Amino acid sequence: MGAEPLEEVLINEMKIVFRSLIKMGVTKEDTEDIVQNTLYKALKYIDSIEVGAARAWLFRVAFNEFYNLCRKNKKNVSINLSDIDITDLATESSEDTAIISEKVKDIRKTLEKLQPVFKELLILKYIIGFSYRDISEFKGYSEEKVKIYLYRARKKFKKLWERSEF
Repeated sequence: MGAEPLEEVLINEMKIVFRSLIKMGVTKEDTEDIVQNTLYKALKYIDSIEVGAARAWLFRVAFNEFYNLCRKNKKNVSINLSDIDITDLATESSEDTAIISEKVKDIRKTLEKLQPVFKELLILKYIIGFSYRDISEFKGYSEEKVKIYLYRARKKFKKLWERSEF
């Protein structure tokens, strides 16, 4: 993040938070509310946020806002992968798009069978693109614990994938 002022870092990171919440299946309206509340809290506590830890801090606040919204609306707190945009993954062929769409559905079904912690870690690492360090800061785990949990999550996912009819 270099020598950018914290305000610029916040704006760039909030764009990433917004896209990540949309990727997770949060509605656009809820995402806008979550991002607004997160940015408000970031501005309120701007003096206590380290520039290097801004991304993890913002994601932690955004996820907590999401969980609070779900509790308030008495929704199940789960990450929904049905809204993943597959157009970036596909080539120009509509056949490729259909194949990738089916794979995304199969992956989503397999992820839903995992423990919530494993599912969340896999999403943070492989869909959102967090580094081990980002995940450790976000979840409050050591980097070693993140690596161990991700190893277990991948192993469990692979086992479930192989057992399924996919």
